[in-house]
Amino acid sequence: MSLASLANELRGQSGLLAKRDIRPAASVFNHLPFPHLGRSGLLGDDAALLPAQSGQLLMACEGMHPDLVAEDPWFAGWSGVLVNLSDIAAMGGRPLAVVNSVWTQEPDSLKRLLEGMNCACDRFAVPMVGGHSNQQSPYQALSVAVLGVAQGPVLSARLASPGDELWLLVNRSGSFYRHYPFWDAATAANPGLLRSHLSLLPALAADGIVHAAKDISMGGLCGTAVMFAESCGSSITLELDAIERPEQVEEQAWLSCFPSFGFLLAVAPTMTGRLQRMLQGDSNLICCRIGSFGSGRCQVALQRDGDVELLWDGNEGLTGFACD
Repeated sequence: MSLASLANELRGQSGLLAKRDIRPAASVFNHLPFPHLGRSGLLGDDAALLPAQSGQLLMACEGMHPDLVAEDPWFAGWSGVLVNLSDIAAMGGRPLAVVNSVWTQEPDSLKRLLEGMNCACDRFAVPMVGGHSNQQSPYQALSVAVLGVAQGPVLSARLASPGDELWLLVNRSGSFYRHYPFWDAATAANPGLLRSHLSLLPALAADGIVHAAKDISMGGLCGTAVMFAESCGSSITLELDAIERPEQVEEQAWLSCFPSFGFLLAVAPTMTGRLQRMLQGDSNLICCRIGSFGSGRCQVALQRDGDVELLWDGNEGLTGFACD
């Protein structure tokens, strides 16, 4: 084979041409997320260079539901970043960097996904530092991961214990996003407020006010309580009459929705006064005691007007990560 023919064959190989799929991401995200790292910190290398950290590293990853990716790619991109930031915060950490993986054949969908992720990264001041792009995929999919650092105590859900009180911390200033069960208090919010709220969990951990937490995810408040109980091995009683919610929002919708900022907190009774004092000045936030952790078998029960109904029996298992 002649040199010219060899060059032509190599020039047309699919593995090389597929690298063009990276271009849309390169046109959206900041190429130098950490300027003090100099040229070695520029995006496009084999791995992202991140600044050294003190403390314990935290890693979170979420895959977005295919229907959401197809129907509303901007919101899927936004949510892919947001849910991971919440996971890091729930552990008492602060986010450091984001990566993503995208599969699609639709240029407009890819554009919207990237714009949604970039908007969230900008609003929360967390850089996108790398990822994977495939524009030849027969399906649409998005996965996002976040690296964070806990410089103080880690809020592991496994640290809740009998005698702790269960508190709800959630942003009331929102509305349901389209027809989805997502309570959106973020897309139109002031970026400074978003960052301030996200920093509350590590601050509560550092002050020793909260020692265990879970972010409210797709299972809603009740589903997250089940995961909390499974993690710590204790029983949880949810006092439904104590759960505050925004006006005009029905109880079942509130108990099962996925809020953009919402957490369940394990708080020692001696710390509840400090918790209330720390958060009382923010009218956007609901912060209320909604139940307790108890001894005995792992389960979650609903209580109202003296009546009790078992929601979940720990013997059934759920995630498979039960407390041993």
